[in-house]
Amino acid sequence: MFLTVLLSAVQIVLFLAGCYYFLVALFSLTVRETKSKSPRLNTFALIVAAHNEETVIGDLVKSLKELEYAKDKYEIFVVADNCTDHTAELARENGAVVWERFDDTRRGKGYAMEFAFEKLFKMENSYEYICIFDADNLVKKDFLVHMNNKINEGYRAVQGYLDSKNPTDNWLTFAYSMWYWLNNRLSQLARGNLDLGCRLGGTGFAVSSDLIKEYGWGATCLAEDTEFTLKLMLNDIKVGWAHDAVVYDEKPLRFDTSIHQRKRWMQGLSEVASRYVKPLAKKGILQKSPSALHMLMNFWGDTLYPLALGFFWVIYILGIFLEKSSGIYSAVCGFWNTPLRLLVLSVFVWGNLVLILAGLYNDQKLDKNIMKNSPGFLIYIISWIPVAVMGFLKRNEKEWFHTPHSKKDN
Repeated sequence: MFLTVLLSAVQIVLFLAGCYYFLVALFSLTVRETKSKSPRLNTFALIVAAHNEETVIGDLVKSLKELEYAKDKYEIFVVADNCTDHTAELARENGAVVWERFDDTRRGKGYAMEFAFEKLFKMENSYEYICIFDADNLVKKDFLVHMNNKINEGYRAVQGYLDSKNPTDNWLTFAYSMWYWLNNRLSQLARGNLDLGCRLGGTGFAVSSDLIKEYGWGATCLAEDTEFTLKLMLNDIKVGWAHDAVVYDEKPLRFDTSIHQRKRWMQGLSEVASRYVKPLAKKGILQKSPSALHMLMNFWGDTLYPLALGFFWVIYILGIFLEKSSGIYSAVCGFWNTPLRLLVLSVFVWGNLVLILAGLYNDQKLDKNIMKNSPGFLIYIISWIPVAVMGFLKRNEKEWFHTPHSKKDN
């Protein structure tokens, strides 16, 4: 009886959470027009934190130099963080201002960015906004135009569209790309249309210099982007979404690299959740903040949802090997065994599929590779379950893992 109640409860929670995400995703069907196309041109400092990125850093700096934006309104800065290769020299040769940093104890992107902000704020020239990029990025030429338009709507922090520069290299890079495409459309765009506030994605975002000066960066965990997003949200500052401001980054070619990278993300998210869930809940419930409550649901989706899903499937598989009369099997398989529940589940599944296909079509991502790589995408999705478990169990570890990059600009 206990197992029956427990497994039924897990399924109900998973289903209700899925319904919530589905309802939010309904608002991703259209891209909202930019409200402000003011002629005002804000100034930008474009910052890149790079560790041993000599293969790709030159292409990124060239890409940034070619942006279709007034050249006197932005400048490129590269932090060569603990580099032992030619990253610094290549960045300088291609026109970036380079700051070299060496610190064996405080390693990682968050510390490199704090170093960059400290140097930047001491300069005679000041910049109104700071854009953050990863060394493997390439940037669409009108990126700053769209970010500037969104800023002129009144947003002090804006996230751009994170695309892939190598989606067809193999099944894994396609699966990664698909994950990002769906997140851009069904999650970020939907939240932007609902004005719930989006999440900073680690790269391709702009934030007001005054915000960093006022609240401090202070985001040095393994999920520094989420940490800073929550700091802003708790101070009633929403992150805007610029769907047409596109940044391309390199997806891992090897599955073991992917596991390491995603485990690091989950470690960071678990750590951030442990510190921010309580204040988010307090703000959401006591101050009736929809944005805070929605971010709580995002934590659920990123961390607890894969764990709960993993728990469900472990019990389900065990139930197959047990007698059907044991109660475990019937609790799992029997829950949906009524016509009404099966109908609801079918509508939910097919509704999500329609939304996914509509999103891919609207963003011009729907092609023959979708069907060919669908099995690989399923493997990628399932692999999030053990990755989430590993990240949660190692949430207090601060091990920094460098993702190797090798994809040059074609």
